[in-house]
Amino acid sequence: MKERIQLISAQEDNIEFEKPEQLIIDNVFLLDKKKHRIDVEIISQKDDLILKNPKEKMEKGVNYSLWLNNYQKASEKSVLTGVNKLSIEGNAKSIIFRKHDDIIYPINPEYILESDIPVTLVDFDEHNLSLNIYNQELTKRNLEGFFAINEETEEERKIPFSFFVDTFALDLSEILPQGHWQLKVLYKLNETYLMDTLVEGDPSHYNKSSFIGYVGEHQGKHQGIYFRQNRLIVCSLFIENFFKAIPVDEREDILMEQVLVHDKPKKGLEISVVNEQFIDSQLKEIIFVSRKSKKRVRIPTVKMMNGNIFVPLTAESLQEVGNNRWDLEAWFVDGRKSKSGRLQVMRSTNNKLTYLNTSIEDYSIMVYSTMNNYIAILKSSGAAVFKEQYKIKTKLLDITKKNKNGFSMKAQVKQDGNVIIKNILLKLRSKDTVKLIETKDTVVEQIKDRTFSVQGSFLMDWDNHFFPLYWDVFITVMDKDGNEERIQVTDATSKLKKQVNKDYFRNAIFTENKILYPYVTLKNGIAFMMREREYYENKRNKAKEKLAYITYLLMKPFYYSNKDVWLGFEKFSSTAQDNGYAFFQYVEKNKLHDDFYFILDKNSSDYEEVKRESNNVVPFMSFKYFLLVYASRLLVSSENKRHVYNLRIRTGLVPRKITRKQSVFLQHGVTALKQSNVFKKAKGRGNFNLVIATSDLEKEIIHENWKYELNEIAVTGFSRWDKLFDKSKNRERRKIFVMPTWRTWMEDMPKEDFKRTDYYDNYINFLNSNELETILEKYNLQLVFFLHPKFKQYISEFYLNSDHISLKGFQSIKVNEEIMEASLMISDYSSVTWDMFFMKKPVLFYQFDYEKYEEYEGSYIDMETQLFGERALDKEELIQLIEEYAENNFQLKPYFEKLHGEYYKYADHNNSKRIFDAIQDLN
Repeated sequence: MKERIQLISAQEDNIEFEKPEQLIIDNVFLLDKKKHRIDVEIISQKDDLILKNPKEKMEKGVNYSLWLNNYQKASEKSVLTGVNKLSIEGNAKSIIFRKHDDIIYPINPEYILESDIPVTLVDFDEHNLSLNIYNQELTKRNLEGFFAINEETEEERKIPFSFFVDTFALDLSEILPQGHWQLKVLYKLNETYLMDTLVEGDPSHYNKSSFIGYVGEHQGKHQGIYFRQNRLIVCSLFIENFFKAIPVDEREDILMEQVLVHDKPKKGLEISVVNEQFIDSQLKEIIFVSRKSKKRVRIPTVKMMNGNIFVPLTAESLQEVGNNRWDLEAWFVDGRKSKSGRLQVMRSTNNKLTYLNTSIEDYSIMVYSTMNNYIAILKSSGAAVFKEQYKIKTKLLDITKKNKNGFSMKAQVKQDGNVIIKNILLKLRSKDTVKLIETKDTVVEQIKDRTFSVQGSFLMDWDNHFFPLYWDVFITVMDKDGNEERIQVTDATSKLKKQVNKDYFRNAIFTENKILYPYVTLKNGIAFMMREREYYENKRNKAKEKLAYITYLLMKPFYYSNKDVWLGFEKFSSTAQDNGYAFFQYVEKNKLHDDFYFILDKNSSDYEEVKRESNNVVPFMSFKYFLLVYASRLLVSSENKRHVYNLRIRTGLVPRKITRKQSVFLQHGVTALKQSNVFKKAKGRGNFNLVIATSDLEKEIIHENWKYELNEIAVTGFSRWDKLFDKSKNRERRKIFVMPTWRTWMEDMPKEDFKRTDYYDNYINFLNSNELETILEKYNLQLVFFLHPKFKQYISEFYLNSDHISLKGFQSIKVNEEIMEASLMISDYSSVTWDMFFMKKPVLFYQFDYEKYEEYEGSYIDMETQLFGERALDKEELIQLIEEYAENNFQLKPYFEKLHGEYYKYADHNNSKRIFDAIQDLN
């Protein structure tokens, strides 16, 4: 019987075996079947036998048996292990060394089938992961190896392993390159190779993510193992991302003896933790957890101080901590455990205690203990912290028109502290601009203990006060130390909200072209809206609304109850160029629905033409229009419901009726370049019953971000695309169409303020550039610059000195015609670019204010990698790209042509038919 020894581990440089006691080893060598001998260097035999890895001396594909002191050795247990290109297999007969090819596995990846293979965790010890694999088809005989596959780069790393009886032991001591790595096993079944992902339990059911163990750290990267969505993952990440990746196994409160506040050398908290597991753990962090979003932020500069933990509260350390209420948690990793818990102070009382209240740069923070003695932080504006500190609660009691040119406002203020109430006022809702309308004749009265009322009035100075759009009600308060803050009045009595909701026009003050009125916000408070007055906002049309409603009620039993009225419309009911009219035309032409009407303002430049085309075009604000609004069952539009009446009005008879209507959202543009919560499905928003999308990608964006169910979204393409055909090649003079979108932070801005913006500066300099003029002259090009409808009032501020450039405003052109005739489009973030790309024509994205756009709006796709045209961040870069395309006859580049198939599900002209079928399914 052969003497047996046990393999302990195989490493890149050496191989380790258990050495029998008292045995002196004189020689170790490998022997193949042809009796070729390879001597193996003995590194040590003091405790165990450590041999130098002999793979450099071995030939590939040859089996070598292990000999010690001239005797062949066998293995104590069945074992199979591998490291890099060396495998070692042991059984009761022999221990065989084999050197493999240079590649990780000698098979073309195209011939590898992939699936999942269930495993059960047996043990984790330092860096050795022991697994049982429940698959009778996988044996040590057909096993090719274990691999780690990087989820992002798909890089492959072979994992050393051992096989003992029925357990595979994976050696994860090598710290992998940065990233998340899936563990897989490669084996051969008959003539087929299988690369199976190691998963926990039944692959068809997701188990809860669970932490397995912490391996260690190398050059700043920490390596851990865990199950995520059943898959066995090794993460190798820097500390800030490591704690974001690994799951928490156990949660329990982390107790503290005391909290000390430090001002110098850095402002912060010194925390004395009594939890011994936390103190002795390998990795420990303090995490800020947002109460609202549950976002977790690691504070990178936490350190030890006097045996305690010091949490700095500086502008640098709080950079990722947004304005919100945050709970402090401790998170630690210790071997096989990942634990987290809220920090709780050991106190005999349960009252709220403030530890720190201070200002840092442009915000304030307050550190306090909750009623249950948990440590929390409020980071917000000074007003929010002030309000929290003095427990200020506000409620609007009354709003009364004053002399038809002003308002009187009265609010209730409850407070728990020595706070002086100074006045009540209106403040413009803006991140960039501070504007106030302060009241006169302020009266403050004490109603009862710690409850006061404050009243004041103002008259509108329309020349100086007018600044659209939203104005909130505030009170000014001051504490005993002279700290003064403005606190927003966020609540109102039910009686006042009912009064405001009844009729906005009755509550409004106005001039010939300006209007101001209170309204109930989506958060159920009261604010004021200040804007341009529409021509139709008058007493005559308000009377028409009421008379039409009475007429509708009289006619409903014998006429409208048998009608299935659909209303189509577009932006402000003032255009017939978008998806709304394109779909209406399709239905009208094919006689698919008799009671489908299109609403259009008589002042629209499109009105005369479309009125000649159909008898079902109804003038906006006509008596028939109001009757149809009340009688309609379905609204079909490229905008939200309120564009059929007035976008800015939420109260009154007509808005209430509109909110209850079924609606189909045809969309104005593809949802990708601009994030929007306006259309998000939510209570009280007048949700859509069907949303139209152009691709499966867009459908997923709408589902994930707007929260519509998948069966409420139809992928059809846009109606207006049925009418798009490339007309650019038939023109003698090639055209460039420039159409930037609007900016929310500039909406309804006074003209003088508009002229001071980056937007105006960049476009006026681009349009008047000598370099641009030279290119337009050289290539005989025409450039059309079109301002977005929401910026229509600023068109007079653009002056041009070129015969090659024409300036166009809202309703002065047909946008779809311009797009069809253009050889090149220039925009920024506008969804109209998708129309141009639909025809496989080039688009340039002029994104000089990209960072600000990301801050205010954001996008659903990556602007740096997923756009279907080149980006320019300044006018020089933009002009260079224009010349490049002009030189190449405005040909779409191959890379962007390839993207076309990914971004459009349909490239035909049957979109309207698919939309109609989807509406029929909805019915």
